[in-house]
Amino acid sequence: MRTAALALLLGTLAVHALPLLPARNWCIALPLVAALALWPRLPWLLRLPAVALSGLLWTLWRLPDPGLALPPAYDGQTFVLEGRIAALPEHDHRRLELELETTEARAADATLVPLAGRVRLAWYEAPAEDPPQVGERWRFTARLRAPYGFANPGGFDRERHLYASGVVARGSVRSQPPPARLAGAEAHLIDRLRARFAAALQRLRPADPGTAILAALTIGEEGAISTHQWETFRRTGTTHLMAISGQQIALVAGLMFVAVRAVWARLPGLAARLAPVRAGALAALLSALGYALIAGMGLPVRRALIMVAVGSLALLAGRELLSTRTLALALIAVLLGDPLAPLSYGFWLSFGAVALILYLHAGRLDGRGPTALALRLQWAISLGMLPATIVLFGQLPLVSPLANLLAIPWADLLIVPFALAGLLASLASDTLAGPLLDLAGLTTRLLLGALDTLARPDWAARVVPTPPLWTLALALPGVAWWLAPPGFPSRRLGLLLCLPLLAWDWPHPPAGGFRLASLDAGSGLAVVVETAGHTLLFDAGPRLGSTDAGRLVVLPYLQSRGIRRVDALVLTHLDASHIGGARSVRAALPVGAIFVPDPLAMPAEGAASCVAGGFWIWDDVRFEWLHPPPGHGAGEARSCVLKVSGAGGSALLIADLDAGGSRRLLAGGARLAADTLLAPYQGTKPPPAGLLAAVGPGRIWLSTGRGNRWGHPKPEVLAAWAAAGVQPDDTAAAGALLLDVPANATEPPLLTRWREADRRYWRVH
Repeated sequence: MRTAALALLLGTLAVHALPLLPARNWCIALPLVAALALWPRLPWLLRLPAVALSGLLWTLWRLPDPGLALPPAYDGQTFVLEGRIAALPEHDHRRLELELETTEARAADATLVPLAGRVRLAWYEAPAEDPPQVGERWRFTARLRAPYGFANPGGFDRERHLYASGVVARGSVRSQPPPARLAGAEAHLIDRLRARFAAALQRLRPADPGTAILAALTIGEEGAISTHQWETFRRTGTTHLMAISGQQIALVAGLMFVAVRAVWARLPGLAARLAPVRAGALAALLSALGYALIAGMGLPVRRALIMVAVGSLALLAGRELLSTRTLALALIAVLLGDPLAPLSYGFWLSFGAVALILYLHAGRLDGRGPTALALRLQWAISLGMLPATIVLFGQLPLVSPLANLLAIPWADLLIVPFALAGLLASLASDTLAGPLLDLAGLTTRLLLGALDTLARPDWAARVVPTPPLWTLALALPGVAWWLAPPGFPSRRLGLLLCLPLLAWDWPHPPAGGFRLASLDAGSGLAVVVETAGHTLLFDAGPRLGSTDAGRLVVLPYLQSRGIRRVDALVLTHLDASHIGGARSVRAALPVGAIFVPDPLAMPAEGAASCVAGGFWIWDDVRFEWLHPPPGHGAGEARSCVLKVSGAGGSALLIADLDAGGSRRLLAGGARLAADTLLAPYQGTKPPPAGLLAAVGPGRIWLSTGRGNRWGHPKPEVLAAWAAAGVQPDDTAAAGALLLDVPANATEPPLLTRWREADRRYWRVH
């Protein structure tokens, strides 16, 4: 069974690795292949490929069709939508986030458009009183977009997340005609109960920053957790605590198992009919199901419930609870029930943690007390999961073992029991619920304070380059060797296999060469120039609701490259689409020099002016300011212009330089010729007269922002840029644009369009 579970997993992963899904007609062979996989007389060398192929065909059959998303012809159009609110509404930065399970979608011309899935809507003018509730039926007029996201190395794959969540379109609610409630809550009974719990938390603990943590740990709602709190969890390696998974559900099931078994054993009449162990297992299964329903039955919760259910059924059948066969059965059940599960990091973390527990538990009962064994086990799990943390998150939280040793038992034994008891009591009386939720809030504040203290030192978490998977393939047996039972020969040698994972560093440009990366940051600009030993950031992207491109785009890219310092930060001019992410970058990484057009107009501590004529050289690469001229007035005409030149090529970086500034740039006598041109205004306006002739670029880069409300880039603007005989590349369509410029002129530069290089079947193209 264990080998079959791994074969099934390989078949499932083969589908998720595809850039495009094959025709579903192949699924007609599934019954025959499955029959071969289950045929006991077939040699196992033939059965295993049949199991893997069964997993592939089953996954292909069960996956939602990416073609059911909003048709490209309707992208950006206004629709009249009818449907039910399918999830708890979330408040996020002056807007209400809704998920509408559509029953009807009509375009502006009244054409009925099939949208088989959920539509995620942002309502900026939602009423403060009597807002929408889960289960209610509503009519909205909304402008819809395809469910796309930014495409950058190291960045969060939002399109994968939306696809796995069944979201087929995103949009914003229009105020006219006004939204209308068509019917009250007649469905989603469990979600309505969860809404009551959420309201109770807000009613009884309205001003407590720990309330968001309680909501995450009880009803699975993470939307109110602050950016600072997420950063604390990230630096301490405790982010997993905020996602209800096997840990919390197993806790509730375990407590119920122990309590029911103890009581059942003291009732001879009942114990004679049903063994106390089986009664406890049945109670554990029912309690886990109840908690999973309250938590929203999201993907991690369903996965955890399946794992607990398999364990409970093993006890009911008289089998061993902690065994690799039980884990294999749980893996098979998860993959058959939810083929999308491997797309979630939680899938790997939860199964990896359970497998590690089984490995550590085998033959380790050395006479220690339960407390000592639990502490030793928790410490070993924290150490054993560090390789997966590095590969999945590109970070080595050095305080993680200590933080988890404190946080896991604290959350499981104090916060969760008090919070769940308080919410259940709120159904009867706020008077009963108040003290319990007060205790839950107090324990939450104490935990947050302790984690803040651990996360504060600079050495608490070390940014590491996102390593390739082969380093993990070496590290896993190395960790198993290191954590082997006492007496195993040379256990410390296992650490040698972990060295490639810990010491990995992506190749940096050679001296004289550089890497130019125009990141997909929406309707804004964020460009990274990397030499052999230095990094320059040319603008930091826009604000993005309650967050910014610095946090969502720039920092993940720098982290994926293992860059721990920005040697120069250029803020080309005072515009939110260019400087919106600067604060996040400066808060996360040490920043050397800061350049602005006018330090008086753009105050930044230690900032210098980007005045034409200034230059410096890093690693045989020349950086030269071409604009603004000394003493020029304020405005966009003062926007910084930088030329980067190496032996193998050059790039001219222009931000929002208006017509007057362009004329002065062209008349200034500067050497503008460059191989790559970063277009002014991100390419949303036609090129200034004479610019293309003066530069003569072989590559033109735009950054208009996919799905922007202005409709950029306009066809006439694209035609004007293409008049130079070069087809422009736009991060809106190509994702991040990465150009590796060699150290000599004999080698051609290497251009990578990230959406093309990292193509996946769920991506919007």
